[in-house]
Amino acid sequence: MKKCLLISVLSLVLVISWGEEGFTQAKKEMTFSGTHYYGDTSKVFKLDQDQMIAQFEILGVRVNDNVEDPFHEASVHIVGIFYMGKDGARLRGFETWADMDGDKLIWEIMEKKADDSPPGTLPGTAKVFSGTGKYVGMQGTMDWLARYPKPFPDGTGRGICRENVKLVPAN
Repeated sequence: MKKCLLISVLSLVLVISWGEEGFTQAKKEMTFSGTHYYGDTSKVFKLDQDQMIAQFEILGVRVNDNVEDPFHEASVHIVGIFYMGKDGARLRGFETWADMDGDKLIWEIMEKKADDSPPGTLPGTAKVFSGTGKYVGMQGTMDWLARYPKPFPDGTGRGICRENVKLVPAN
């Protein structure tokens, strides 16, 4: 009888401790969404009638749907290369978010092939590449959809990028 009671108590302790760890793991993942508003400058290299490459630099700010979510009002800096041709567009770049403390989260960004995207938009994905300060070791993914309003003045660009983010902090 004592063995059964001891085994039951030990089993209960193990289930509770494993259960708490499972709940803790679930709480660590953060999901949030927001919009990134930006201006950019780019240099366009026309390759021929049907192809071009642009190198760009983007500066902007994130505005999260929930102001309590991380990176609300973070400064955003993106550098990259964009290819446009008969067979579509290709984009590669790095996006940096700097929070109010100056700590940074760096993303590797790329376009995503999607036949159902609205005209005048570019869908893409990103994954966390690196981080500084409290973001060292953080992992995550992002899906985004960029829209391009009419630029002003000539030689500049404007963008509005809707982003859905999933982050897992380092242990």
